[in-house]
Amino acid sequence: MKCARALATLAAGIVLFGAWTSYGQENSEPYAPEATPFGLKQGMSAQQLGGQAVDIGGGMYKLTSVPSPHPGMEFYVAQVSPRTGLCYIKAVGKPVPTSGYGTELQSQFENMRDEISAAYGHPRTVDMLLSDSMWEGPRDWMAGLAERERLLFAHWTSESRATLGPHLTNVFVGASAKTSESGYVVVEYYFDNEPECQQEVEDGLQAFGFR
Repeated sequence: MKCARALATLAAGIVLFGAWTSYGQENSEPYAPEATPFGLKQGMSAQQLGGQAVDIGGGMYKLTSVPSPHPGMEFYVAQVSPRTGLCYIKAVGKPVPTSGYGTELQSQFENMRDEISAAYGHPRTVDMLLSDSMWEGPRDWMAGLAERERLLFAHWTSESRATLGPHLTNVFVGASAKTSESGYVVVEYYFDNEPECQQEVEDGLQAFGFR
């Protein structure tokens, strides 16, 4: 499941959920060029992703290289449907060793958020522990994140008055934890063809009896 969607489910009733373009795009203005996060463009076919794209199912392709990589990212995932083309991009950051306090991971998240903010403006940020969580202490910060009882993410949308470029509807950056001693940052882009793309993928799965 996409990280942003999973976090949004946990944070339902608090905030709507959602890679930045400092590597090739300026702040959005009238008649601004289309967003090309990591050098990828809305509507690209699976073939245009290149031979290094690995089909991992559900219209998702894992990419170990992209035209404009970011040094903090370990790999990328793109969702592509046969008719709609590329509609969603996710970048997964390199592992960040940290203490139970999560200081190093929080710093990595803040750096990424600030970098994206330079392109899109101020986001809506959620930093909270779920009310019924047992991981209340400062040293339990990473444990709460690993158990998905702590949320730390930022979200850029038109509702938050972000200056998104043409065809871009959501940008999301969040912190995730593998263990209480290691985490990573994810960045996601959603294009305006994503609902049609997702429906096309789901219809295809149903046609083959998977749903």
